[in-house]
Amino acid sequence: MANFFVTIVPNLKLKSGSHTIRIAVTHSGQTRYIPTNVIIENESEFKNGKIIKRPDKDALNLKLKKTLSMYEERADQIQYIDVLSCSQLVQILKGPAIGEKHRTFADIADEYLSQIDEDERAKSYKLYRLAINKYLSYAGDTSLMEQVTPLRINNYILALQKSKLSHTTINIYITLLKVIINYAKKMRYVNFEVDPFITAKVPSAKKRDTSITIEQLKRIRDAKLDSHNMLVIRDIFMLTYYLAGMNLVDMLDYNFKNAVEVKYVRKKTRNTKEGDAVVNFTIPDEAKPIIARYMDKKSGKLVFGRYSSYESCYNVLARKIKKLSEVGGIDHYFTLYSARKSFVQHGFNLGIALSTLEYCIGQSMKEDRPIFNYVSIMKEHADKAIRKILDNLL
Repeated sequence: MANFFVTIVPNLKLKSGSHTIRIAVTHSGQTRYIPTNVIIENESEFKNGKIIKRPDKDALNLKLKKTLSMYEERADQIQYIDVLSCSQLVQILKGPAIGEKHRTFADIADEYLSQIDEDERAKSYKLYRLAINKYLSYAGDTSLMEQVTPLRINNYILALQKSKLSHTTINIYITLLKVIINYAKKMRYVNFEVDPFITAKVPSAKKRDTSITIEQLKRIRDAKLDSHNMLVIRDIFMLTYYLAGMNLVDMLDYNFKNAVEVKYVRKKTRNTKEGDAVVNFTIPDEAKPIIARYMDKKSGKLVFGRYSSYESCYNVLARKIKKLSEVGGIDHYFTLYSARKSFVQHGFNLGIALSTLEYCIGQSMKEDRPIFNYVSIMKEHADKAIRKILDNLL
């Protein structure tokens, strides 16, 4: 049970000698303070939770009473409050209430970004930040979420096109903008009578051919490489393929110690929808030597030499993977994602059901398809599919 009262904290005196009036929150044997925007000149103007000796004391006391009531009402609406620490409770209380109106786009975007782990999902975080900053440079830092209208969206798209950005980049910026706006709608910060994108004509992202042939994959697998960097890149690429297109961030996070199977939920989609999809399959023999080569014996995590973090692995891949494409005789767009894309393409060419391939790579399966009322994709299906794809490399 949380308790609230109005107070000052003598040792938090401002440089001028004045004091900020604070709301004290006591919970779970601790006390934390939420500052208000009410300031008094000295301690003599405050007594027994009330402002005194000021001509505006009645107005200020009424304001503080309303603020105190607001936090008490918010606390009453919090489920499972007993399991929260006092600091956690204060953090929730200081956040915006669901349904709060007239908030800026920048404020809501920052709130959304605060839920993305900047370390674990650095690439996604940076991309969102770029998209947000791009929109704010057009609409202004103080623009409200309610001001996102069809006319503004259309003019924004025109501005992006005039700046000579590629269709793919524009498509990404608009897609991420939609994510922020949909978040605001879900939190009831805004209610659009007309969908802001109802007349928007978003340029289609250019589809790139990123998959490679079986022959090109074999050339990469069998190439005699002297450079340490190239050996690491080749091993990361092949391990991605052998582990059914497993993303690098998930491979680095996985504990392979004494593991005979892989069982995980993709970080990219984790906590984004109800019922996170678990991927489960037996580790194929082709992957075991690579795992053994790089696995830290204590943690069970993969450490690719001096490229021990996701960021360092990603950076060396960005710099050197073009050379790997030359090894494979590949003359089109080629990235680490090509391993994942090729796994799926090769499986499809072998007649493996798309639903099974979706399960193998952790892609969300369209459960509204009628067939899913009757069947489930399980580990045994994934094992057979992976084995069939890898046997095709012999």
